[in-house]
Order: sequence, then structure tokens, then C-alpha cells
Amino acid sequence: MLNFPRILTGEGVLLNAMTWLLQRISAALLLVVLGIHIWALYVFNTSEVISFSEARARLSSAPYVLLYVLLLFFGLFHAFNGVYTVMVDMGLKTRKTTIGILIILGTALFGIGVYSIIQFIM
Repeated sequence: MLNFPRILTGEGVLLNAMTWLLQRISAALLLVVLGIHIWALYVFNTSEVISFSEARARLSSAPYVLLYVLLLFFGLFHAFNGVYTVMVDMGLKTRKTTIGILIILGTALFGIGVYSIIQFIM
């Protein structure tokens, strides 16, 4: 095992590096999924104004459901990871507790979002 200087391996350094990396990855994936969403709306839109029945019919296909679930997941992850990063930058001391709260809140919002997508289809 490599012996890094203590300043590079202190508590929270690896976590900070991972949150930084995951923030960039989630931003890139969010841009890709959002780009697909905008492209699909532009290419497959049959009218200038989308009616409720057209939106419901489009969302009843599996690729659109997957697209919106991915958009919801990456958007929530990116947002909550950003909130955590700002809190750490402001001097947060209780990191594990905060991570737990943000995971619970993010999971709850993701569940509400998926439930809303399912209810919209039915």
C-alpha cells in the first residue's frame, strides 16, 4: 500500500474527492439525458401545443418512462450532492448525519417522483 502524506489521507479527503467526482459525472449524465429529452420533444412533437392526452400517450412508452426516471434520479443526485458540498464548504461538522438525512430526503423525493410518473400514466 502506498504511504501518502497525512494531509492527503486525512478524514474526509477521500469523501470530498468522491463527491467532487460524482458531481461532475452526474452533471455530464444530466446534460446527456436532458439533451435526449429536448431532442425527443423536438423530433417527435406532432403539434405546436402538447395536449394532456398526447403527453400521457408519450409517457406510456417504456423509453420515455426510463428517460424521465433517469432525469429525476440524476437531477436529484446532482442537487443534493451540491447542497452537501456547499454545507461542507461552509464548515459542516456532522457529515455522516447530514449524508444520512440527505439520502433519506433524496430517496423520499425520488419515490414521490416515480409515484407521480406512474400515476400520470394510469
